[in-house]
Amino acid sequence: MEGVCDHFKSFSLWLTVAVMLSACSDPEPQVAEPVSRPVKLFTVGELGSGQTLKFPGSVEAVQQSDMAFEVSGRIVEMPVTEGDRVEAGAVLARLDPRDYEAERDRARAERNVARADFNRYDKAFQADAVTAQQLDRARRALEVAEAGLQRASKAVEDTVLRAPFSGRVARKLVEDYANVQAKQPVLILQSDDALEMRVNVPEADWVGYKPVDSAADISSDVDISVVLSSLPNTPIPARITAFSSSADPVTRTFEVTVGFEAPEGRSVSPGMTGHVAYTPPPEHAPGGLLVPAGAVVAAPDNAPYVWLFDAESGSVSRQSIEVGELTGNSIQVISGLETGDRIAVSGVHMLSEGFPVHPLEN
Repeated sequence: MEGVCDHFKSFSLWLTVAVMLSACSDPEPQVAEPVSRPVKLFTVGELGSGQTLKFPGSVEAVQQSDMAFEVSGRIVEMPVTEGDRVEAGAVLARLDPRDYEAERDRARAERNVARADFNRYDKAFQADAVTAQQLDRARRALEVAEAGLQRASKAVEDTVLRAPFSGRVARKLVEDYANVQAKQPVLILQSDDALEMRVNVPEADWVGYKPVDSAADISSDVDISVVLSSLPNTPIPARITAFSSSADPVTRTFEVTVGFEAPEGRSVSPGMTGHVAYTPPPEHAPGGLLVPAGAVVAAPDNAPYVWLFDAESGSVSRQSIEVGELTGNSIQVISGLETGDRIAVSGVHMLSEGFPVHPLEN
């Protein structure tokens, strides 16, 4: 019996060792290799005269007026609808004039009485029948009555709302036959013969230009155009019509207004989005390298870096850079990159050191 137990113990020990050896010989689990991600690449180059700066903005009418009556009343006529084009002086709306006409007639009657009194006192003064003070009182009464008649007559005229310039009715703000208060906007009138776009220009782009007395002194051969989001392949020639001479205290940018005309056969309206494209001449172009601002990533310590693409390994590596001024939609790189380097400009927040990527085909 004792021999059987010894034999069983030996067998159990052998089985335990076999299991341990079998476990040690199992292959380690395989770690999945990351899949190459397509990214858009940008080739770094020297900033030269061919670099186009872009400043986003939206289309506005050169002239826009919130049309309102100078007096209160009920609208009895509004012969225009939204989208109508009107000429300068055209009637846009009318108020019920009856109360104002009655006040004008009353003021006219008072003026007539005051005029008759003054004429009577004047003749009496010539005959030494009244004093100079009495004549002066009659004269002041006449002047007050004439001023009252002028105000009442103007109130009647103000019951008719006319277009101050030729343009298009952009929007009606009240319903027909509504009661409105004085100065309450009833419709919006916009000029449609000329349009403009206002953009904010950073300090770095502003500082390199020679001061001028007015926008009219800016050379007409400056390469400026407006590109609408809905017409990306149709640059519209533009010109600078106004600019601010002091920077915004928050954004540190200067507001510049460019004027343009809608291309023939195209309907361009205020509110459309786009950008102003500007190609600076060589003498105005900032030095160094320029990369898209969206390619620059901030480290936890706010140190800027980009993802540098290595064509041989098909991967990206983190490249620290020193940046300068923001220029349009790009940022100036002072050090850390060289001409010809290729950097990722899409999906930059999803990449990591050594991550495999391949160029995104357009």
